[in-house]
Parts: sequence; structure tokens; C-alpha cells
Amino acid sequence: MPGSFQFSPAQFLADTRATARAVGAAYCPDTTRHMLDTFAAGFQDGAVLWRTTSKPAGALNYRFYARRPTPTVAIATRAGLLDAADPMARLIDVWSGSYADSTELCDFDAAAGLVKTWVFLGGMRPLAEVLAAPGVPEGVRRHEAAFEKLGLVWVRHVAVDYQHRSVNLYFRTTEGFSPAQAERLLALTGADVPKASVMEDLREFTARSGYTFSVTMAAATGRIERVGFYALKLPAGRFPAIGDRLERFFRAAPSHDDEEMNAIAWSFGAQGAEYLKAERSYCGRLVELMREWASPMTALGERV
Repeated sequence: MPGSFQFSPAQFLADTRATARAVGAAYCPDTTRHMLDTFAAGFQDGAVLWRTTSKPAGALNYRFYARRPTPTVAIATRAGLLDAADPMARLIDVWSGSYADSTELCDFDAAAGLVKTWVFLGGMRPLAEVLAAPGVPEGVRRHEAAFEKLGLVWVRHVAVDYQHRSVNLYFRTTEGFSPAQAERLLALTGADVPKASVMEDLREFTARSGYTFSVTMAAATGRIERVGFYALKLPAGRFPAIGDRLERFFRAAPSHDDEEMNAIAWSFGAQGAEYLKAERSYCGRLVELMREWASPMTALGERV
């Protein structure tokens, strides 16, 4: 069962409009309605969340987590949202088809529509196996040794961003946060070590036994553009320093879910390119699904 609150397209359109207004994000009702119609089963049966960033003009995104294998690339191609020949879409098909228990997820921009496809690989998969899949860009593959040297050997999710033409790997770290570890991971992209208060937030809010760490690479060159540290399911009523825009987001974005899930990710790139990502559950028992996937969550006994 997706939850006690049943997803309603009409309600979601109203909630999206209000949330976009609250954070100053663009919103197109026709595009959003088209996404809800095209991926109706994903929204009705899956778990749905909101997402935005601390950037002043950051988009309002929404996402569904499917509970069963869903050929989202094929659905999007039939709807004219993707070109079947797009190597990014083909890579998702390869990764999704590599594991019988994989699941595809989609990110949507409240104004632009479909922007990103994820694959939950059905569990943690060896990095070498994930990178060996046909169609993985050679520039991405060449980072294998560097990742392994840093202990980044288990991949839970992969994704492609159609807007920015990037490939994303989502690792589970093998240990909890430490400043020394953070410096080594930040060196992947040449990012500066953040100020002490940010390092303390990372230590306090990321899961103790190992957390989600992301690497975003340009598909064409393999250049590492940014890395991210994730704190999933923050303790109730507690947030790191997030700034005015994300405070407005968490106040305005409604959560009708049985159990609330708020999350923060710290994103770091070269030359001081630092910002925050924020996620909030909408409906569909998101936390229950994340438990099933063994996602590392802060508030579930790992760090309180």
C-alpha cells in the first residue's frame, strides 16, 4: 500500500504551485500535469518527494520512487520526452537491465518536466561491475582506481541528468564522517575544505556507520564536477544551518506521508562552488521504502 494519503493529481498540482511560489521557483502547470499523466503509475503506487537547492534561482523538483520495476525510459520515449538514441537514456537501460531487482526513479523540474533518471541497483553493487556496463563513458571509467583508493567500492544508485549531461554515482561509504576522510573525498573535485561549522554539521547529521556520497561527472569528458554528502531522514525538528530559502522550503512544502522524511545534502565543486540540496517526503511511505532498500538514515538509531 502506498500509504494512508492517496496521491491526487489535482492536490499535487495545487501543492506544487504553492511550494514553487514560496521558494521563488518556476512552475508550469501544463508541463507538470503532462508528467503526472505520463508516469501515472509511478506517482500512484510509489513514494513521492520534493527537492530543491539553496541556490537563489534553484528549481523546485519532485521525484517518485517506484515500488516495482518500471521502464521509465521506454515510457518517456513513447511520450516524446526522450530520444531512444540518446546515449544517456541507453545507459540507464543498460544499468537497469543488469540487475533483476533494479528499480528506476525519475526527477522532474516543476517548469521543465523530466530532467533525470535514477536506477536503484537492488542493493549495493561492486564499483567495478557497475563501471563495466556497456555504454559507461570511458572518462567515467577511468576514475575506478581513484574511487577504490578512497574506499568508494559499493554503489547503490546510478543516475543521468539530461539537462546537464552528467553521470552520477551514489556510493555507501564504509565508515562514518571524519574531517580527514572529507578532505580526501573533496580532493576528487578540487573543492576547498568547508568552514568549521559546516564540517561540524556534516559530522553531526550524516549517518554514523556510513552515509551516501555522490560523485557527478560530465558524460562527455568524465571530469568530476562536484561531490555530495547526504544526511537522509534528519532527526525530527532538527536541521543543520540551511539558510533562508531552504527554511522556507521546509515550512512550505507539504508532507502528507505517514512518516516525515527531511534530508540535506552538501554539494561541493571546484573554486568555491558550494550549495545545499534539500528533500522532503510528500506521500507513499517513503521512509518505509528507504528502510527496505537499507538506505543509511540519520534518525533511525545511527546518530541522534
